[in-house]
Amino acid sequence: PAERPVGFLLLMEGADPLTTPDLLEGWYRQGLRIVGPAWMATRYAGGTHAPGPLTDLGRDLLAEMQRLGIMLDQSHMAEESFWQALDLFSGTVIASHANCREYVPTDRQLTDDMIRAIAERDGVIGAVLHNGFLVAGWKPETHQPVGLDAIVRHIDHICQLLGTARHCGIGSDFDGGAGVEHTPEPFDTVADLGKIGDALLETGYSDDDVRGILGENWLRVFRRALPTA
Repeated sequence: PAERPVGFLLLMEGADPLTTPDLLEGWYRQGLRIVGPAWMATRYAGGTHAPGPLTDLGRDLLAEMQRLGIMLDQSHMAEESFWQALDLFSGTVIASHANCREYVPTDRQLTDDMIRAIAERDGVIGAVLHNGFLVAGWKPETHQPVGLDAIVRHIDHICQLLGTARHCGIGSDFDGGAGVEHTPEPFDTVADLGKIGDALLETGYSDDDVRGILGENWLRVFRRALPTA
């Protein structure tokens, strides 16, 4: 345990708790370091199942995030707001929990162009470990089993598309409230996340690539983006 400390980095998913962008600095002082402007539509941006652009407030929020050095999470942003945010925001960009639209064709997932754009900013995309975001059309009532291969497929698509494992990570979204009934069969608790590494090794990924995907890629981004002591 002394060599594997647990750390927490605060992320606001859906920025509506910020009733105005000028409140962001107060949250930053309390430890907030990542903001996702959207979940569904918010006062700041179009989001999942709610297409739309950035609002005027959204543009102001991005400017304030950039001033403070807060990272931008594009996981839930609508396509229009996603691209507008990339044009306006020059800080660190990530997708904390998002999968590939190639396999699950909904607006909650990332297109290949979106994946490339995040990689061009040296960001990381964290895989969502929710069955419905791993397998198209999955419903709990079907009792369709989902295994590690479904996770590997999404990670591998990103790696093959980009020619590197540098931009993949684990997003989990275990805190989304769906429960173990909605996650791949090998998972009972977060202690099982290492099984993803075993599956990647069996697929042919190197030790270095697996260490990156299981955590070192995130650490690289955070070291770059977080303020020094």
